[in-house]
This record gives sequence, structure tokens and C-alpha cells, in this order.
Amino acid sequence: MKKVVVLMAVALLVGLSVSALGAEAIKIGALMSLTGSLGPYGPPIVDGAKLAVEQINAAGGILGHPLKLIVMDTATNPDVGRDAARKLVELNQVPAIVGALSSGVTLAASSVTIPAGVVLISPASTSPGLTALNDNDYVFRTVVSDAMQGGVLARLALLLGYKKVSVIYVNNAYGKGLDIAFKKSFEAFPNRSVIAEVPYEENKASYRGEVAKAMEGDPDAILFISYPVDGNKQIVEAVEAGYTGHFLFSDGMKGEGVAPGPACPANGKPGPIEGAFGTAAGAPQVAVAAQFNKDFAAKFGPTSVPYNTQAYDAVAVIALAAARAIANGQPVTGETIRDNLRAVANPPGEVVTYNEFAKAFALIKAGKDINYEGVSGPVDFDKDGDMAQGVIEVWKIQGCHVINIALAKVP
Repeated sequence: MKKVVVLMAVALLVGLSVSALGAEAIKIGALMSLTGSLGPYGPPIVDGAKLAVEQINAAGGILGHPLKLIVMDTATNPDVGRDAARKLVELNQVPAIVGALSSGVTLAASSVTIPAGVVLISPASTSPGLTALNDNDYVFRTVVSDAMQGGVLARLALLLGYKKVSVIYVNNAYGKGLDIAFKKSFEAFPNRSVIAEVPYEENKASYRGEVAKAMEGDPDAILFISYPVDGNKQIVEAVEAGYTGHFLFSDGMKGEGVAPGPACPANGKPGPIEGAFGTAAGAPQVAVAAQFNKDFAAKFGPTSVPYNTQAYDAVAVIALAAARAIANGQPVTGETIRDNLRAVANPPGEVVTYNEFAKAFALIKAGKDINYEGVSGPVDFDKDGDMAQGVIEVWKIQGCHVINIALAKVP
């Protein structure tokens, strides 16, 4: 009799343990640049995704299912990124992936994820080339296209009084796309011209040749569509070569990978890029973004690197889409996440926002429609998986740090 009671007690405890642990975990992947040219960007963006996972699990998981994030380093390299995507798909069997950062790596990874029916949502790949991808609606992004950033960069250059601009751009889908978008928009203004377009290859020891070409013709400003590791070298080598004009930066040069860095004063003189301006995708909901930044800084430390908010939102919409699939009696697969994404991200529906996962899951479980308004913006996907609207922020190097000074709505 005593033995039976003990066995019943053990069974009860086991049942309680299983209940406490919840149902089977839902795994999603992350393709991030932890090394390579975008290495300084990767960790803060990963942390944005991790914050979303932590808050989702604190809210009880995805209708009781814990969410697990599996992070792979792409080394900012298309071949490495493709292999990392294959591991996530074939070994980890994830239905969705957040990433990659570089547009070229995202395009490479998509060659694996599209035929496998796995959703790929990039928080940072801005190349217009992604829009035309034949992806069977499996590739999305939570960041606006460079077709929009290029126009804001051009208007910024106009407002700053620049008439002749040279461009140094990373020779990949991101760099080429933004260079084309900037040139088209800038030269649409009277008496404005791009006098040099200089591509560069990543991870070279020196860029003196590229810098010399950009300096020819005495430009008013050089626009760096660069990644931070390479861009830092280019800044230093431009100053060493006697460049005294202005610096202009795209999103790839925003963050503590650059400032502090060449931005800081030395020998009592201002840093060479003190006062320089740049652009990046921004977050229009000021109060929501402020709370995110406060929570992020408390856990990971402050950052001025862009796209951690977009990574948070990518995880959020994947989780909400998975919840809607479960509530509708569907398995959580790449197909069901894809088919439920717009239903949770786009209007109509009750608005839910940052760290409102408990509310969102309760609404979904009750069969109600929701409309996720993210940290980075509305997160409304158009027919191509692009952001239907967003904002581009204008930032400035001031006192050795990045200061956000304005927001421009796009389109």
C-alpha cells in the first residue's frame, strides 16, 4: 500500500514537472554576422531577437510552447551564410529564420530556405533586389528598402549644400542597390552630380586606391556605403591622404563600431568625422522605442547599432503567426507561419505592441484578429514581403557618439 502511494506521488510530481515545463518547444533560427565585415553589428541585433524570445517565454510561451532561438554566425559571407541556413533547416528543422543582415547573405540563404518552405525574415537586408525575388512568399523583411533610404540620403545631401558627391560602396547587393538609389535621387536635383562611384571588396588590408579615386574631382562630400570594419580603414586613409571635405554615411556605418572610433578626438583635435551625418531605418513610435531602449540597455547595455528593433519585431511576428496557426488547429510549419504572418501583422485587428505578448496570445486564442505595431514601426507587409511604410532616421556624429536628430517618413 505504501509503495502504491509513493508511486502515485512520484507520478503526480512528474505530471506537475511536465506541466511546469510546458509543451514541446518551438525552435526558430537566426542568421547573424557575429564575425566578418558586419561583426560589430551582429551581437546587438542578436540581443534584440533574444529580448523578444525572453519576453515571449515570460508571457507563457506561444500558447504554452516555449520559444527557442538557435543562432548561427554567417561571418558576413554568402557561402558561410548558405551553409548556416542549411544546418538550421536540415539539422535543427526550424520553420522560420530571422536574418541575415547583409543583403548578399540573405539572398544566398534564401536559395536554401525557399525550396525548403522555411520563412526567412531579415531585420537588416535593405537591397531593392529582395523585392523581385521569386520566393513563393517565403522571404520577408522588417526593414524598409534602400529604394527609400537612397531618397532620404539624397535630400540630406541637398540640405547640407553638397553639389558634388563621390560614393564608396561595398561591392555587393546592398552597396550597389543603395548607390544606384542615391545617385538617381541626388541627380534629380538641379546642379547636383555623383562624380565618382567606387566599389570595394570586403576585408582588404587597405583601401588607399579606392579612397584616391573617390577624392578625384574634389567632391564636397564622400558617401560611405560601407561596413564598419572596412569603413573605419577608409576614413583613416582618406584623412591620411589629405581629404578635407565632408563625410556622409549610410546605415552600415551607424553605431559604436564607428563612433567611438575614428569619431573621437585625438591630440586635442576633433575627430575627422565629428559633425558628419548619416541615415538608417528608424523607429517612429517614440514612447515604445524609448521603453525598448530602456529594457535593452538594462539587460545588454546601450547601443546605437541599428536594426535591433527590427530583429525584435521579426521574432515577434513569427511567434504571433505560430500562435495563430496553433489556435486554428494547424501544425507550426514554415507554410503555416507564412500564411498567418499578414493576419497578425497587418490591419485590421486590435492593436498590440511592444511586450504585449500575453494580451496578443489571449486575443489569438479567443479567435480575435490582432494588428502588431512593432518597436520599429507598423510592420505591415506588402505583397512582396516588404515594409509598406516606415521611417528613415537622420543621425549625426557629435561628441564622439551617434546622436539621432530627425525622422523622415517613407514612402
